[in-house]
Amino acid sequence: MLLRSLLFTLLCTLPWLATAQTPAPDSSYAAKLQAPGVKMIPIDNKYKVWTQKVGTGKIKLLVLHGGPGNTHEYFENFPQYLAKEGVEIYYYDQLNSYHSDKTDDKSVWAISRFVEEVEQVRQGLALEQFYLLGHSWGGMLALEYAAKHPEHIKGLITSNIGYKATVFNKHRFSQYAAVIRRQAAQEGKVIAGLDTMGLMSLGPYITPAVTTEFRSLHMMRRQPEHPTFTRSQAHITRTYGAYFMPYMLAWDFSDRMAAIKPPTLVIGAQHDFVPPVDIAYMQKHIPNCQAYVCPEGSHYAMWDDPEHYFPALIKFLRKTERKG
Repeated sequence: MLLRSLLFTLLCTLPWLATAQTPAPDSSYAAKLQAPGVKMIPIDNKYKVWTQKVGTGKIKLLVLHGGPGNTHEYFENFPQYLAKEGVEIYYYDQLNSYHSDKTDDKSVWAISRFVEEVEQVRQGLALEQFYLLGHSWGGMLALEYAAKHPEHIKGLITSNIGYKATVFNKHRFSQYAAVIRRQAAQEGKVIAGLDTMGLMSLGPYITPAVTTEFRSLHMMRRQPEHPTFTRSQAHITRTYGAYFMPYMLAWDFSDRMAAIKPPTLVIGAQHDFVPPVDIAYMQKHIPNCQAYVCPEGSHYAMWDDPEHYFPALIKFLRKTERKG
């Protein structure tokens, strides 16, 4: 019960898994279900997940969103930058995300099942020799998928994720502690012991003001937020997050990086809670790997530093295509 209570505190205080639970369908929901290129793909012989093909081109790119429980919507600026490169983009909302089926079955929250969900989506979309891009939690999933099914992937891109949760969460904890310390000082207060606390122990100190400042520094630095990004954040499904949180906090890919076979690009950002040193470490330990750190970006660097994010992605796609 204590662990469950701590997990709930974390879910309710961190900006990437905050307060609301399952968002009700809004006016954009029906439009998405009826949009051109949409295909509902059967999963596990029980459920259906939402996908959409956008554009046409030789380069096939499947994108995996973060969360778990986020949506594809924050990838909606990709066509603006990639269409001219001949990139055919495949959006996809994972099971229990906004446009896909929901289930209270706790057994679905296993990394092996999510990996096979991606494989079922790949089969349903008839993708071969495609590029796989995963952001945040989606980056974890992309690494796990590439380790098991490398034969289908032409190129792998991880975005704003490290290789070991305890490592990048320690950095995130230090960023939260800095914000808490700064806001306490403004009120003439001193909070002792923050530097020795873990991420979950900080929960009682993460006020709405702390959450807002952290988000503006390390999640989305460009203000005002673009309406598309704000819409994607409003559609995050958080109901099931606690089921998967123990895995998210303990995830460790460090011993398997050498097994990644496809050409790989790891994208980070200077102000992200995943520190640039993690990105450099991944480049060193993943074979045939390139790395790029967006100098002005944070966790959603595709939105707050697109001027650097997309040229790095395009350079990787072009280079891999030339070699392919």
